[in-house]
Amino acid sequence: MLTLNRTIGVLLSASLLTVSMVSNAAEEITGKIQSIVYSSKVIQYLNPATKEVQVLKYSDETTLLEASSFKDLTVNTKFKAILNQDNVATQIKRVLVKLPDEQIIDTDTLADLLDDGETVFIGDARPTSVYDVGHIPTSIATPADKLAANLQWLPKDKDTLVVFYCGGVTCPLGPKALKIATAEGYTNVKAYVEGYPAWKSDVYPTHVNQAWLESNLDIHHVILDVRENPTASVQGAVHMPVKQLADQHEIWNSEKFEVSKRLLLGLRDKKAPITIIADTNDADEAIEAYEILSFWKYSNVSILNGGFEKWSITKRPTSTDGLATTLVYEKKLLPGAVEEQVFVTAAKTGDATIIDVRNPDEVATGHLENSINIPLADLDKQLSKVPKDQLVILHCAAGARASLGYTLLTKNGYTNVKYLNDSFKGVVTDNKIPLI
Repeated sequence: MLTLNRTIGVLLSASLLTVSMVSNAAEEITGKIQSIVYSSKVIQYLNPATKEVQVLKYSDETTLLEASSFKDLTVNTKFKAILNQDNVATQIKRVLVKLPDEQIIDTDTLADLLDDGETVFIGDARPTSVYDVGHIPTSIATPADKLAANLQWLPKDKDTLVVFYCGGVTCPLGPKALKIATAEGYTNVKAYVEGYPAWKSDVYPTHVNQAWLESNLDIHHVILDVRENPTASVQGAVHMPVKQLADQHEIWNSEKFEVSKRLLLGLRDKKAPITIIADTNDADEAIEAYEILSFWKYSNVSILNGGFEKWSITKRPTSTDGLATTLVYEKKLLPGAVEEQVFVTAAKTGDATIIDVRNPDEVATGHLENSINIPLADLDKQLSKVPKDQLVILHCAAGARASLGYTLLTKNGYTNVKYLNDSFKGVVTDNKIPLI
């Protein structure tokens, strides 16, 4: 009997040890970064297995693989991570595209080919919806998931240099398109692995097509005519000559004015889709305006392919009654984003719980009297301070951290929560909301 009891005890101990090991086992996940806040060390990512948006943390002790710093973890980066029981990554590895050197073309080489007028077919392997809002000049939409069924997109001469690109060094779509074209007998196919982010980073011009712009003549898109004295322009365009833009740029340079605060006609949304209009897409005015606005950190600036000359010839919607010089723009609300006026009312009346997810040093520079400060990195540990029986609005400095906080709260069962996807200082200044 004693032997039996000892045996049962040993088996029970082994079973408990196994359960303990499973509960403490590290979790391995794969994801695609949607947003990242370096100051708070928080990543919002799309889980491809569950199609859900989730949040993880990392720390200074997190091991990085295939990356030189956390700044390499940018939007759309594919990664694998090992998480501990606190949902903190102990290891993050970028999932880089791997191709033989002879199949890769770099940014400067591709730019030189375009500048020299060489024959090259450039296919954008990203989804068409992404291609539409900005693409490399002369490229055509060849989404990788549809290419095999649409080989007519490719040039007839299979010896033509064919280059595919997508969203950067972790994006598999360009290599996927390369594989399809090669299998069809194309003999000179390469992938521009650095892709669209590198092209934009080096401030090479990007284009939008005329048909796309015609379908987006609304207050959610900025159309900027930078010619000196246009008598007609794209319908809804606002006029600011490039000389005026350049003069302001020089003044701010001389004053060492902070780049993030440099605004085009008061436009706070640095992700606003901006289309530059000149007579042609390669006009000096268009290129200079593109470079200045890119320097000001507007991230979705492009030039109208074909310029106004083509727009006019194809008889697309045109304004001839004098161009506006005041910008009218409304940011398209993302899921969970709060309308500006709702936030303003809550800030002035206190009829919602406003949570400031900035860090304490930022809060010390000015905050709303009725807001609660819970830094984003601590939000999951202080859920008891967040009510579930009334509207909760999160804000940070510009919207990224508030968006992450929104995701975290909704994952924890909060259903009446919104976030301010805008410049906090800009909103409070424009609406004369006092800070303390």
